Amino acid sequence: MEYEGLTREHLANVEALNRGWLRCWRERGASAGNLTARLRDRAATAPFLLFSFREQDDDLWTRLLEKPLQPDLLDEPLRSNDELHAVQSNGLAFIWALAWRNPYAARIISGAPSGWCERITSVTLTRVLERTSGRSLIRPRLETTAMMHKEFAQIGAFQSMLTADQPASNGRLKAAACRTPQFTRQVTDKV
Repeated sequence: MEYEGLTREHLANVEALNRGWLRCWRERGASAGNLTARLRDRAATAPFLLFSFREQDDDLWTRLLEKPLQPDLLDEPLRSNDELHAVQSNGLAFIWALAWRNPYAARIISGAPSGWCERITSVTLTRVLERTSGRSLIRPRLETTAMMHKEFAQIGAFQSMLTADQPASNGRLKAAACRTPQFTRQVTDKV
């Protein structure tokens, strides 16, 4: 099965969301705020969201989307930070729309399981935004500054490999595969 990879437009949206998130966390004095301006710029260009919508928390998303809306005492209310609310709602809208068109790209960008992408697209965007508007869902993907820098590089390299068009040595692999049967016959003749 062929999958449509990430486009420049996808990555531009991811970068804009990452910049907004880093700005919010810097203002709150979180670990992402300890990064230098150069590292923040570099981190913002990662080909994935630097924050999570708690995509792995099935109970949370079941409560939010499938059950009748009833406030839960355990849900963390959204803080009064309008910019953080904008990052959350814009990010959810972006991922929802992307999951409709290209669930593979949505999963790579968000790190979400396929079930979560199916769950959020099983309802309207309006419902997703209404059900999440009063809650603080986004969390940092990585906790400490040192860990963030190292893991951004590793995850970015891995995602680049997954989304690259073709490996440069593709022709050599085909040629090596053509020569393999002759080598195999030589070995079997000696045994």
